[in-house]
Amino acid sequence: MIGEVATYQPGSLNVVIKDLLDIEGSVTSCGSRLVAHRAQPALRDSSAVARLRASGAHVRGKANLVEFAFGTHGVNPWFGTPTNPCSSDLIPGGSSSGSAVAVALGEAEVGVGTDTGGSVRIPAACCGVFGLKPTHGVIDDQGCAPLAPSLDTIGVLANNLGDLAAGFRGIGGVLEGQQATWIAQVPSGDSRFDAVVGEIVARIDLSVETLPGSGIDRLFHDGTTVLLYEALMQLGGYLDEAHRLDPRGVTRLRSASEISADSYRGACERRAVARDEWLALLDMGEGILALPTIAGGVPHRGAFDVGSLNRLTLPFNYLGFPALTIPVNAGPPGLQGQGSGGQVPFALQLVAVDRREAQLLEVAAEIGAVVGSRGR
Repeated sequence: MIGEVATYQPGSLNVVIKDLLDIEGSVTSCGSRLVAHRAQPALRDSSAVARLRASGAHVRGKANLVEFAFGTHGVNPWFGTPTNPCSSDLIPGGSSSGSAVAVALGEAEVGVGTDTGGSVRIPAACCGVFGLKPTHGVIDDQGCAPLAPSLDTIGVLANNLGDLAAGFRGIGGVLEGQQATWIAQVPSGDSRFDAVVGEIVARIDLSVETLPGSGIDRLFHDGTTVLLYEALMQLGGYLDEAHRLDPRGVTRLRSASEISADSYRGACERRAVARDEWLALLDMGEGILALPTIAGGVPHRGAFDVGSLNRLTLPFNYLGFPALTIPVNAGPPGLQGQGSGGQVPFALQLVAVDRREAQLLEVAAEIGAVVGSRGR
């Protein structure tokens, strides 16, 4: 955590807040030394923080992140990189790295993060905790710095489903609706990971369906176009002082300048068609999807390439659907990541249609009962 830290309160729902959301009296740095130097303390809490306080949660303080929340690696050269509790030589994942690590270490029951292309689910997967990205637009984002507004979502991380549900309700979420009747596996492109997902879904009490073809890579391509174009609109002005920014983010922003307005409009127009297709595939909420969160091992900090770490998460930001990452006792040891200090548990991703977060938590609970979860 960074900035002033309130004492942990046993018996309360202790929460840490990604330093992208305003806390009254604190500077919101967005993980950037440039912003931190210029910003004034927030005059009021962001909507999510205000709701948490009203629910009785205890806000401990701010958690670190990737600069501007613009990256999946979790590394921050200015304020320090949170240490992955599974193994210190692995990346913590981002951009909500501090929120995931604080939860994994027991410094808080709930970590509040944001998820634009996987930034709650990826650090949850890297650190072996639960991460929920709600339906786009259901959580009020007033007082949260934007990255790509049509994709941005405020989400929560926790060590168990009970705390995750409490955190989701605390930021303004609602858990209700019908149960899912079937589950379908989305091929990831890696047979090792798909085999694990197949073994998991075969053990729960839901009918297992087969998708005619997921088109996940097409969604990823269009989602990337939207993310980069909108991020450049939000952050492009900072390129005038690129020497004061994280070089990784600068490289991505400059690559975004190659995306034309026509390409962006096309990706936005195809989103409506894609949503209709996937809503039909899921019978408007009868079914849910299962796939890996990351179809690969968690990279090492010394030398990493995270260019496609969000290939299986960003598509559901693009569609706006809710998605949940759960750490499970499944798969070959070390498949999800092996560091000098330990292994990363397999991270399963569940996806539902709009406002069906309750479905995800119910199925996750069933999976935990029959397979076993690795929540702390």
